[in-house]
Amino acid sequence: MSSERQCLGVPNQCDYSRELITRALDGQPTLESIGHVRVELANCLPCVLVLDVEVRFKLAMSQACRESAPAELQVRITETLQRVVLDDLDIEDF
Repeated sequence: MSSERQCLGVPNQCDYSRELITRALDGQPTLESIGHVRVELANCLPCVLVLDVEVRFKLAMSQACRESAPAELQVRITETLQRVVLDDLDIEDF
């Protein structure tokens, strides 16, 4: 992270803070990458709060995606998909 650029102190209006947050949370974020961003944004509490919200959101989404559908629902979805005749679909249906 470069300390030559600085956060402007305006949440969601600063390209630099947005870039830092996006880069830190891209793929599999690490405590180290999040910590680096936290240091870079240390002078801007609003942007640190935005980072915290983004981290919480990513964590919640990753936990939610670990849950699987109940077996009965999985069977119903599979049966429904098997009944769909792909030849009957047209690109305009989507």
